[in-house]
Amino acid sequence: MAFMSQLILSAAVLLAVLAATSATVGTQCVPGSDIPYNPLQACRNLLSTKICSVGPVYASAGMLKRRCCDQLSRVPAYCRCEALRMLMDGVETPQGVFEGGLLQDIPSCPRLTRKYTMGLVGPEECNLETIHGSPHCPTPITRGVVV
Repeated sequence: MAFMSQLILSAAVLLAVLAATSATVGTQCVPGSDIPYNPLQACRNLLSTKICSVGPVYASAGMLKRRCCDQLSRVPAYCRCEALRMLMDGVETPQGVFEGGLLQDIPSCPRLTRKYTMGLVGPEECNLETIHGSPHCPTPITRGVVV
């Protein structure tokens, strides 16, 4: 009888672990797997043109925005905020190579670009769902200052 109780308890614990794992696997965003290390080139073009005034001259702001929104819409909803963060900050690959951070190399780009970038999922821009269940990405705050 004690063996049966232990067996049932072990099975219950195993099921709980499996349920927790399956619930989180679908919401994890792994750079290099769920999204590329260097995502959203079209959004970089939009930001460099609209905010930094150093973008491609061959396309209108409207066309650049459509391309950015299209590219961002192909990123899974649970990865969109992370992809935008990677656009701003970059990420280190398992090989130790730094990828992304596409706006860090533009000296004329103001720091307020971060707030605009994180707002690309918003209703006034691309209007895309995120992991938060709405078109919203939180803007990181550093030492009490929005960056």
